[in-house]
Amino acid sequence: MSFSSVAQDIGLKEKIEKLSQEKDTISKIVLMGQISYMYQYKDSYKSVLYADSALKLAKKLNYQVGIAKSYNFLGLAYAAIGKLDFALKNYLDALSTNKNAGLEKETAKNLNNIAEVLITIGDVESASIYVKQAYEINKKYNNLKSLAMSLSLMSDIYLRKSDYDKAIYYLNKARFLKADEEQVFDSGFYYTKLGKINLLRDSLQQAINSFNKVLNFKNAEPDQVINAYTGLAIIKSKKKQYAESKILLNKALSIANKTHAEIQLLYVYEQMIKLSEDMNDLNKQIYYLTKKDSLKGELLGYNTSGNIFSSLNKILTDKKDKENEELRIQSNFSEQRLNKQRNTSMFLFIGITVLLLLGFVALFNYRNKNRAYKKLDIANQQILKHNSNLEQIIEKRTAIISQKNAKLKEVAYFNSHRVRKHMANILGLINIASFEDEKQEFFNLIESEAKNMDETLSEINAMTHD
Repeated sequence: MSFSSVAQDIGLKEKIEKLSQEKDTISKIVLMGQISYMYQYKDSYKSVLYADSALKLAKKLNYQVGIAKSYNFLGLAYAAIGKLDFALKNYLDALSTNKNAGLEKETAKNLNNIAEVLITIGDVESASIYVKQAYEINKKYNNLKSLAMSLSLMSDIYLRKSDYDKAIYYLNKARFLKADEEQVFDSGFYYTKLGKINLLRDSLQQAINSFNKVLNFKNAEPDQVINAYTGLAIIKSKKKQYAESKILLNKALSIANKTHAEIQLLYVYEQMIKLSEDMNDLNKQIYYLTKKDSLKGELLGYNTSGNIFSSLNKILTDKKDKENEELRIQSNFSEQRLNKQRNTSMFLFIGITVLLLLGFVALFNYRNKNRAYKKLDIANQQILKHNSNLEQIIEKRTAIISQKNAKLKEVAYFNSHRVRKHMANILGLINIASFEDEKQEFFNLIESEAKNMDETLSEINAMTHD
């Protein structure tokens, strides 16, 4: 078996065995994607099945990285069998998922894959837009492998434009881009593309050398080997070595049928038709024309009616409409947020204004209260002063009254004895007169004592007015 198929089969078996034993769901998603890729040129049904299963599992977990990668693997599976509209749809879904998840670095490979589909159908102008976007993102994140793919796709675009010098320039730039001191592209990939460029520019010997290097490369992929055999067959036909060309094309045809490499199979059929025409074999020419048209009809979107373009344009238009709708929603959200910010700013301004007014009112009240407190303090000082003077007056008057009271006590004590003397004399005379018949003398004495007492009382009265 060739193409390192034994080693690939062993690797595939190991992956499947590991998947059956794996418990971690995220690891299962990763393994299913890898198995899908390994099945691409072995069993197209299983390639699609594993990628689709990974996608469903990732969606169940809402694992955005896994969803994007699964979409990408599903796109690769469809691209390998020529279902380009399905491939493009899944590449675009992968791109959208990565963008929404904020995984800009991962979008570069999605952009590259979209560009590759567009180049395959001949829409190099649209492809250029996607490649340039991928190139800038890869440079930004120093993603060398994806950057090399962007450069390789630039080479394909210039090849479509028949600018062979630029095609070789970008291919070599991609080839000699190194990651960890190793070239990013292997020999199978590089020499397949280089052989095709040299073939189209009629550098036949250089093309032969390149295609032979592909056939001698043990890890060459089936599509690379098909292209190498087909390229060598074309060169043989150019040299009119039709029998040898037919042998080479049959080898390419056999590999394409076994590996379900539908796009390469179309390429082989085209060369079979040309060879049959050169060999004047009308029956074979009709046979391969029928095969080619039948295959184009089977491949979704890749047929003679031009449905590929309408299908892809619909996908791109739907995607653009969805993006525009998302932008519209985002714009409405931004406008609502801006209005909310404006309202908040207005309320904040009003609040600040009210606070300032309250501050001025509080300051005004504080100043008024401060003035009132000052006036009250002055009044208190005056009251304290008056109180102090009043206390002094009271103390002074109290001292005078005390002096007068003491004097009054002394006078009262002295005069009480004087009055009592007159009263005692009068009472004694009255008592004696009661026993005597001749009372006139006693009355005269009583009258005299009464007058003396009156004089004493007058003296006392005069003393109280001093």
